[in-house]
Amino acid sequence: MRSDALRNRERLARAAMRAVHREGLAVPMATIAAEAGVGVGTLYRHFPTRDDLLDELTYRSFGLMLERIRYPRALAGTATATFRMFLTAVIGDRHDMLLPSTGGPAVASQRTRAVQRQLHREIEAVIALGVEDGTIQREVNVSDIAWLGATLAPPGRTGKAWDAIALRLLDTYLAGMGVS
Repeated sequence: MRSDALRNRERLARAAMRAVHREGLAVPMATIAAEAGVGVGTLYRHFPTRDDLLDELTYRSFGLMLERIRYPRALAGTATATFRMFLTAVIGDRHDMLLPSTGGPAVASQRTRAVQRQLHREIEAVIALGVEDGTIQREVNVSDIAWLGATLAPPGRTGKAWDAIALRLLDTYLAGMGVS
């Protein structure tokens, strides 16, 4: 892909994320194109259907979370420290993600499903570490962590007040994982 085409694709994805969070999944494609500063034809060259565009946003969101969990896994030491770093990053990234658990579309493509599975494997590995290191003593699974992230990082919540509440709730949840 040419460099100008790559730039247009990135602008379209960023504009689509903002527009979807603002107007919902049915936002007109023309609105997204206008917000990106390109024509509708350019939008459709990159994303032939709305489903293709939404899948791209979901794919990128799972990819971002995958990046966000791999970094702390290499640094944090304990499972709860890893989850704290990971979920704090997810809270900060909430406006840059579109996920099924926060009102986004269901996972549609094999490509997106594959990155979602990778993320789930990473979360499972952190849970296993927590059982081993003793920081997780209660039953916890991938769905628990996914729903915790969705609860703490809804895209519509803005401001430092929500960040403070979300981080307080995160600390409370993580402390409870170690109580038997």
